[in-house]
Amino acid sequence: MFWRNLRFFPISTPEETTMKFTVNSTELQRALNKVGGAIPSKSTIPILESFLFDLVNDVLTITATDLDVSLTTSIQVKGLEDGRIAVPAKRLVDTVRSLPPDVSPDFAIDTTTNKIKISTNSGEYTLTGESTKEFPSLPQFTGSDAIRLDATLMKRLVHRTAFAVSTDELRPAMMGILLQGKGSELRAVATDGHRLVQIDQRLPGVDALKRDVIVPARAFHLVARSLESGVCVIAVNNTHIKVAFDSTQLISRLIDEKYPNYDSVIPLDNDKVMTIDRESTVTSLRRVALYASATTHQVRFEIKKSTVTISAQDIDFGGEARETMPCSYDHDTLEIGFNSNYVVDILTHLESEKVVFKFSSPTRAGIVAPAEQKEDETVIMLVMPVRLNT
Repeated sequence: MFWRNLRFFPISTPEETTMKFTVNSTELQRALNKVGGAIPSKSTIPILESFLFDLVNDVLTITATDLDVSLTTSIQVKGLEDGRIAVPAKRLVDTVRSLPPDVSPDFAIDTTTNKIKISTNSGEYTLTGESTKEFPSLPQFTGSDAIRLDATLMKRLVHRTAFAVSTDELRPAMMGILLQGKGSELRAVATDGHRLVQIDQRLPGVDALKRDVIVPARAFHLVARSLESGVCVIAVNNTHIKVAFDSTQLISRLIDEKYPNYDSVIPLDNDKVMTIDRESTVTSLRRVALYASATTHQVRFEIKKSTVTISAQDIDFGGEARETMPCSYDHDTLEIGFNSNYVVDILTHLESEKVVFKFSSPTRAGIVAPAEQKEDETVIMLVMPVRLNT
């Protein structure tokens, strides 16, 4: 019979292609929020619009990147079968956000077809992921130049500098925050050419960074958004910065440009000093600025002994406004003009009850600083004047 000549081979068992885990929905949503800022809204590389899920035992590591900035965080899950998959970010975030808090959805993923099934007691949701073969590898960071900052201090540092960076892509250096180590001080500088912020933060007993670096403002925004409490460690090398905090890590390219010589624009002889209430000045400026030109946003400061009058005029539409408020000033009368937006920005990013303005002339930059500096830091902000309408 013909079957006597047949040779039988054992049936091979297919390689395991499933990935399974159960996770708390609130913990997952928190993790996705931490790293989701690194997902580009639109990209010519579709895989970048996905999260990378990497499950090993009971730890799920979630990564997002736009190639310049990468964010990674890890959470505890109930892992059943390890694996890796790229998950479409927007649909996943929307799904998890819509689930009730503290439910525990089951994820069952076929890494051959890239089908992702999310199951709860009341529903089942299926979406299609992508193979991780196309997901970019994270940069391998090496470098020992590092400092430790309290989370609160880090967020304050970002809050008071990032607002002043430039958005002009033709001036890439000014789109970042300059970090300089000066012994046991860390200096942070930001400027867009119209305003400038310089913060010297003393770190007693700690050597600050040994090199100057320019960090993209977006990278620090992402850190401040994700940072909750504790300590963050900042490490730099020639090309990248790494910020590690909680169970999260950010790696970003540095801006490889020469920062402008900011020292040269900070006036040293501004001897006309005005002290004023910060919050009252902000609210007054906002009201008066409603009547300023929509093009220039110009407001006029007329400073006399004990009072300052802030005024604006919109010649095109015939509107004008003025307010007078008390101040401490003991010099000749001075009239100087500013873009109201820049002054409001500066004042809202200072924290003191009273601030000092230091002037020289109507054509020289004005310096703004807290009336009382904190013991461990020195903050100065600078705003360029505008030519007054006659």
